[in-house]
Amino acid sequence: MAQNTEKPAPTPEEMARKKAAKVIGYHGWLADWRRANPEADVESRKAAWNEVKNLKLRDARRTLKRLEKTGFVVTPMPGSIAAE
Repeated sequence: MAQNTEKPAPTPEEMARKKAAKVIGYHGWLADWRRANPEADVESRKAAWNEVKNLKLRDARRTLKRLEKTGFVVTPMPGSIAAE
């Protein structure tokens, strides 16, 4: 007997945290990767990101959590979340 349980819709705060984690994780990685691979093309960048994506996003979520514990708040600009 499988129950039909749907996930509740994410709140704007949860969506903002998720987007912030993506931005922090990807762009933190991208700066280092570009320095190490100045001649690389788009396809190799995408492949390299897919290899480390889960690890970098986890690290970014931990960074956000630490920032929040020390008193910082991540707030999106109006309309930035709805655009996705």
